[in-house]
Amino acid sequence: MVKKFQFLLALVLSLSLLTAVGCGTKSTLRGTLVGTVVDSQTGIGIAGATVMTAPTTVSVMTDINGNFTIADVQPGVYTVTSHATDFNSNSLTVTVDSGLSATTHLVLVSMGGSFSRNILPILNVNCAIVGCHNDGAAAGGLRLNSYANLMRGSRYGAVIYPYDAQSSKLIKRIKGTETPRMPKDRPSLSTSDQGLLTNWINGGARNN
Repeated sequence: MVKKFQFLLALVLSLSLLTAVGCGTKSTLRGTLVGTVVDSQTGIGIAGATVMTAPTTVSVMTDINGNFTIADVQPGVYTVTSHATDFNSNSLTVTVDSGLSATTHLVLVSMGGSFSRNILPILNVNCAIVGCHNDGAAAGGLRLNSYANLMRGSRYGAVIYPYDAQSSKLIKRIKGTETPRMPKDRPSLSTSDQGLLTNWINGGARNN
């Protein structure tokens, strides 16, 4: 009886050990999904974009540089989708192999951005300052401290052409392809800010 009990105990322990080893092997064979989400206009990473997969794994958000990682992914084929505020969503298919990292690169097209959230702060900091383009001193009659004033343009005409950033005088002045460059006697706008303005105009220059 004792020998029979010892045999059964040994059998149970052996099965438990095999199960543990099997689980460990399964875990090491899982893969990792890494990638970036970028703005199609500027090529700059989009921070805070949501990334999800189908079949479902976990939903993650990109870091400040637009990078993301989804770990412990079962090998297989996945549809990876990303979306972000003021951008159209985008998806692509990627294969995750056992024990390896699969890399993906998602490009999102801007819907134009928000004037109040994205555009007005840029204009306020760089253009609507004393002696430049505010109510107190509007060079060329151009005030850049509100949507209405921006769309009204200067005494020489419109500076914004909705859906056509390339022809818009504001963009030409900011990029320095037309003089005088804006902002005058101040550092040029960053590539990111120029991209936001361009996307907003190409998206229809909406008052949103």
